[in-house]
Amino acid sequence: MVSCGSTIRENGTYFVNNGYPEPFEGTGSCQATLLKANQDVCQFRLEFAQLNLVGPEEVNHICNTDQFIVSGGNPVPTICGNSMGNHMYIDAGAGIDNPITVSVVTSGSSFQRNWKIRVLQIPCTSLNRAENGCLQYFTGVAGQILSFNYDPTTGAQLSNQDYGICIRAERNFCGIQYTQCPDPTAVNNLTQSFTLSGNSRSRVPAMVGTSGANSCQADYLIIPMASNVGRPITGATTTVDRICGGVLSAEVSTLPSSVKTNVKPFDLWFHTDGVEAPNDSDNKGFCLNYIQLPCSSTLS
Repeated sequence: MVSCGSTIRENGTYFVNNGYPEPFEGTGSCQATLLKANQDVCQFRLEFAQLNLVGPEEVNHICNTDQFIVSGGNPVPTICGNSMGNHMYIDAGAGIDNPITVSVVTSGSSFQRNWKIRVLQIPCTSLNRAENGCLQYFTGVAGQILSFNYDPTTGAQLSNQDYGICIRAERNFCGIQYTQCPDPTAVNNLTQSFTLSGNSRSRVPAMVGTSGANSCQADYLIIPMASNVGRPITGATTTVDRICGGVLSAEVSTLPSSVKTNVKPFDLWFHTDGVEAPNDSDNKGFCLNYIQLPCSSTLS
């Protein structure tokens, strides 16, 4: 394990806060420099075994107090709050000495922060190498995707996010299905596991598309050519790309629905702007369970 001011070349090294495993309550900037172990490394994977920082401010959900910043590779949004268990893929560049800087900036009042970030080096020939443009990359037939700082009770959707999420298509699987996670904290079926826009203290329908009264202009998740699972086929199949609002559905509805798509690669895109108030309030982000659908399936 290494801490502030270190250079990391060895695969699997942990970057931790000063005094770890005790929490860090001070302020300042703690940085580590990532360098390739050899020329064959194309990416760094940052695994957040722990990342607990001060969350965003409450009005527009901007990370003003604490910040986790990555510089020197592909564009990476600034994050804060709690993202334990999440990860990022960072482009390592073409040269052997292309440094990537990982910084944790802390300020404001005392807070028991901690971080333990595993740095993995991904070879260019690895099956676990992410596609270009993917900040997050998932493998396996089934899995779970969370936006940064998601929690159904204490989380807050972060502003100024703009990144790709990719799932590797496994052999003999031709489609993928997404379902919002169960929310054990839900009261009166008011689930918080997919709340991207609107006032999440009240019931907000799913909104879709780019035009009309119920469209997604500011904060949204792109799922290419998504349609609801189990929708009766009464004519041409209706698909959408942008989904936002208070539940996951490819149609304007207050009832959540699993959605599916046959578009490959299995890529998502998450975008939030820098403004929440007054139209958006208390949004948590999203938690999605995915499962790939076999090519032999009717995908209906």
